[in-house]
This record gives sequence, structure tokens and C-alpha cells, in this order.
Amino acid sequence: MANIRQVPWTRILAEGAVIVVSILLAFSIDAGWNNHVEQQREREQLASMRAEFHGSLSGLDAILASVQSHAENIESLIALLKAAGDKPVLVPGALLGSAVTWRTSDVSISTLEALMASGDLNLLRNVELRTQLAGLPAFLLDVTEDEIIAQTFAEAEMSVFLAREGLAEIAYANRSGVPGPDGIQTLTAPAEINVRPSPELIGMLTVRRVHFWYSEVGLPSVRSYLESLIEQIDNELAPQSAMSKGPM
Repeated sequence: MANIRQVPWTRILAEGAVIVVSILLAFSIDAGWNNHVEQQREREQLASMRAEFHGSLSGLDAILASVQSHAENIESLIALLKAAGDKPVLVPGALLGSAVTWRTSDVSISTLEALMASGDLNLLRNVELRTQLAGLPAFLLDVTEDEIIAQTFAEAEMSVFLAREGLAEIAYANRSGVPGPDGIQTLTAPAEINVRPSPELIGMLTVRRVHFWYSEVGLPSVRSYLESLIEQIDNELAPQSAMSKGPM
């Protein structure tokens, strides 16, 4: 009888196991690398947003200081006119300049807008941070709408009224940031002018004071929102945060 050849099952099973383990190991390495790439991309996006938000903070502080200064000017002008009764009163040009001045909060969110447009914002792992980032544009819109209302009123109504009263020249000569070919333009106008008080003028100045009040309330809230986002982003970018996430 011919010798029956023994099938080397042990060796076959061992070689099969090695192949399976090699395949699983390759998949694991690939998944780990993809996870590393995704985490690195997320960190770069967060760092870019943080830089934009942080850069906007100093701008907000400058705008708020300007708004508060103009609000004080409007209050002084209203008080001056009310105290004069129906008699003309000498008004400094700087006070009238605030009546036609408006400021806007220019918060940069270009990285966030790009993430939202591409859908990549949904890939951020921190749900709370993702939710707050998604709500930022609408939050800023509330403040921006008030600023647009103030701008429109100052340019389309306040300036027209002052022109009719012969006060537009001195007002615009003292308006903050009048641009010229060599930077800030100095216009020729008297330093002060006689103004006859009227209920209409006081009423329009009161509207301007309300506009500045909206900014005095809105700008600090924007600052707080950005600071909260920066704090959360800093936590995400901290080394221990990146290590704790690991492969997913």
C-alpha cells in the first residue's frame, strides 16, 4: 500500500493565521494613520480659527472705546441743547461729528465659514464646541443688523437734517476717520457753531444715542462669545486633549 501523505494542517493553519494577522495589522496601521491625519487637520483648522478670533478681540476693544466716546458726546450735546431752551447755543464741532459717526464690528470668521460651506465643521469631535461655532454667524448677525440700522440712519437721515440746518459741514469735518489721499483728511470748518435747539434735533440725537447703546451692549457680548470659543479651542489644542482622544 502506498504511503498516505500527511497533510501539514498545523503549518497551513499557522501560515493562514500569519496572513490574517498581517492583513488586520495593515488595516490597523492605515486606520491609525488616517486618524492621525484627521486629528492634525482638525488642529490646524482650530488654530486658524483661534488666530482669527483672537485678532478680532483687540479690534472690538478699539471699536467699543470709540462707541463709548461718541455716546458721551451725544449725551453732552443733548444736555447742552436742553439747557439752552429755545435760544441758540455754541456747540463744539466734535459733538456734532459724533452725530454722523457710525462704527461696525468687523469680526473675521473666514475659516469658520469655509468649514461650514464644506461640511467639515461636522467633523469636529467636540460637540459643544461645534455647536457654539455653528451659532456664531447668527449671533454676529444680530449685532451687525443693529450696526447697519445705525449706519443707514446716520447717513440717510441725520446727515440730511444737519445739512438742512446748515450744520453738515462742521459735523463731517469733525467726523472720525474722514479719509483723504494722504490718510485722515482735515477739513476746513469752524471749531464750534451756534445751534438753535429744537425737539426734532433732540429727538434725532436721542435715536443716535440709542444706536450707540446697542453697540455698547452688543460688542461686549461678542467679546465674551469669542473668549469662550478661544478657551474651548485652547483646551482642544492642549497636548493632553490630543492624547486622550486616541484612535476612533
